[in-house]
Amino acid sequence: MRVIFTTVSVVLFLLPVWTDATQHTSFACEHQTPVRVSCPAHYVIDVQDAFYGRLEKDRCGWNKNDHCKAGNSLTIIKENCQNENSCVLKAHNSVFGDPCGGVVKYIKFVYECVPEELYFGETQTVYACEHETPEHVRCPEYYVIDVIDAFYGRQEKDRCGWNANDQCKAGSSLSKIKQNCQYENSCTLKAHNSVFGDPCRGVVKYIKLIYQCVPIEEERVAIACEHEADVTVSCPHGYVISVYEAFYGRDDLTMCYRYAQTNTNCKAKGSYEKIRHACDYKNSCVLWAKNSKFGDPCHGVRKFVKMNYSCIPQYH
Repeated sequence: MRVIFTTVSVVLFLLPVWTDATQHTSFACEHQTPVRVSCPAHYVIDVQDAFYGRLEKDRCGWNKNDHCKAGNSLTIIKENCQNENSCVLKAHNSVFGDPCGGVVKYIKFVYECVPEELYFGETQTVYACEHETPEHVRCPEYYVIDVIDAFYGRQEKDRCGWNANDQCKAGSSLSKIKQNCQYENSCTLKAHNSVFGDPCRGVVKYIKLIYQCVPIEEERVAIACEHEADVTVSCPHGYVISVYEAFYGRDDLTMCYRYAQTNTNCKAKGSYEKIRHACDYKNSCVLWAKNSKFGDPCHGVRKFVKMNYSCIPQYH
């Protein structure tokens, strides 16, 4: 099977820069109403620091215990809030575990609001170290991850601790990371030999991911050629196909070329409706370029299915 994506056009509108670029701090107390944090329209949350626990005696009531912090709280809060326009802070043991029994705890959340367009076209790099908490990568709403490069291994001596071996890379790691992250709104990077194999025993390894966040709304084209394998078209989790145009037939000389074609004005009646019925508002669908599905609008001419579409958020 194969899927062909072709970018037709992307228009980027630059927004006025919001002047309040200072850090903001919010608190959410245990046993109290969750706190919603939000940025202005077209801005997203950039988490600077966060924890669930207690590091002040007089915050959310008084308690002498001021050395209490849930170890995984920053990761959990980032998964919930990073690159989102808004998020809800729920200070509860069911979310983070209980780092200090009998003590009233709170979330402290330090963040900035940054322009959403910073994530479009700007290369970002994320590392996930072996033997540490997996790293969660997320793009803003309506954006997806476009993997530029990635590996699992070790190419720097002083990354994730120090080691003299800086020439270690798992051969299949790029394809596996792409399988997990490419065109997804978010993904989790787990640096573990069980995922990639062990390219250098006894050496602490890491994942390095270089990526961009690209708009999900860009128009794409999928082609399925007659007499070839069916084509599966899919959108990331949480998104569905929106069909703009589609037909079965032939409208150019070069597409699905096998031998000279002269007929470029051939479209099966009703093919748009059939393709739309099969694909519109579905997370994935299969394109069949067969006369048995659409009839034969031009005998002796090699035909194809062409579908122009985009991936849009799935509303529940």
